[in-house]
Amino acid sequence: MTSGSNGVYRDQALVGEVVESSTTDILAQACELDAAPAFGAFVRVSGGEDGLSTFGVVAQVQTAGLDPGARAIMRGHGEVRDQLIYRENPDLPLVLRTTFRCVVVGFVDGGAVYQFLPPRPPRLHYSVFTATPPEVAQFTDAGLDYLRTLLSAVEAPVDEMVAANIRLTGSLRGEAEEFTQRAGRELAELLLGDYARLAAVLRRCVTPSPLGRGLIQG
Repeated sequence: MTSGSNGVYRDQALVGEVVESSTTDILAQACELDAAPAFGAFVRVSGGEDGLSTFGVVAQVQTAGLDPGARAIMRGHGEVRDQLIYRENPDLPLVLRTTFRCVVVGFVDGGAVYQFLPPRPPRLHYSVFTATPPEVAQFTDAGLDYLRTLLSAVEAPVDEMVAANIRLTGSLRGEAEEFTQRAGRELAELLLGDYARLAAVLRRCVTPSPLGRGLIQG
C-alpha cells in the first residue's frame, strides 16, 4: 500500500462518485447497484489539485430509480423472486441506482488531519473511496472531535450512526474494546446530562457487527 503526498493511501476501493456536494454533506452514487459502503463507515473523497481530501461518515444508503419521479414497481411473479427477478430483467442495473449520503467530519491536507469542516466542499464527480484501516487510524488518532459533528447531524439517524461508526472504527483499528471505551468517554462529555441517551448509544456500540468483521476480512 503506497501513500500519496497528502498523507492518505491510494490503493483502496473506489465505491462511488460525488453527485451532490455541500459544506456539510455529500451525496454519492455507488459504482455498482447495492454496493454502497456500510452505514457508519468512514469514506474519503479524492483530493483536487490542492491535495485536500475530505472525510465523511455514511449516514444513509438508498436504492431507487434513476428518474427521481419514477418509483420502482413489483417485478416478481409466480416462482420468479429475489435474484431471479434480476436474471429475468437484466436492464434493472441500468434503471436503478444506489446512493449514499455522508456527513462531512473533517479533511486531510498535507498529511495533517483536521476534524472540522473543510474550506470548500468536494468537487462534483470526484471519486469516493472507503477509508483504509491506516487512514481510519490516522484520522481517529488525531482525536474524536468528529463525534460532536455526528451528534449534530440533521436528517440522519444520529445515535445509530454514531454507534455504527464506533463499532466499525474499533474493528478496523483492531482494538474494538479499547476504542469503544475511548469513544464512550468522549460521548459522556458531549452528552453530559442525558444519561439515558448516552446509555442507549453505548449499548449499541458493543453489539457485534457482521459488516464490521466483513470489512476487516475484506
